[in-house]
Amino acid sequence: MHFRTASLITGLVVASLTAQAQDSDRPRAVFDSLDISGGFFGFHMRYTEVMRTDVALLGFSAGVVVNDNLNVGLVGNFSSSVIKNQPYERFLNDSLGLNTLGGLEMRYGYGGLIVEPVLFHRSPYHIALPIIIGAGGVNYGYPIPGSDSSDRRSKVAGQAFFALEPGVEMEVTLVRHFRIGFGASYLYTSSLDLPETSPDALRTIMYRLSLKLAAP
Repeated sequence: MHFRTASLITGLVVASLTAQAQDSDRPRAVFDSLDISGGFFGFHMRYTEVMRTDVALLGFSAGVVVNDNLNVGLVGNFSSSVIKNQPYERFLNDSLGLNTLGGLEMRYGYGGLIVEPVLFHRSPYHIALPIIIGAGGVNYGYPIPGSDSSDRRSKVAGQAFFALEPGVEMEVTLVRHFRIGFGASYLYTSSLDLPETSPDALRTIMYRLSLKLAAP
């Protein structure tokens, strides 16, 4: 009886030491406590106002889910509305003698890294706090005279800018792996240096709608 007990204890001790040895042989990581628990893909729509014009932006995001409550990935957004600047167009036509055909438009887009903590992630109703850090570009252009395509445009001015967009969304899990979110954010950009354009023209509050697929 004592022999069987001693053998059982010895076996447990050996198994424990073996497990510890195997664990110590595993490669270590800087963030050992972080676990990739899935991935996500999102489609985003934003509404804002730029130079007294209603503007819609479309965007996409994709990345990984860490510890079930942190989304990390890449995102890109671009304007899909016609943004006019009549003072600049008059300057081009009257002072420089260009023929913009009344089609001068501003277009812009931005993207970069998105970090999105999620509060109450186990509930069907939860709060997401997306933060975008990246860069973008803005340009003015007009259709090339005689061109049969409106996509062929003559660029007259443009520049790159830094972009930072913190936001908040209320998300609802409608069915497994599919979420819809409503919220708002503020786009901060570095100052613009473009003709007849305010340096803070793109710094605006945005109202957001997000559709998101999350996979385990």
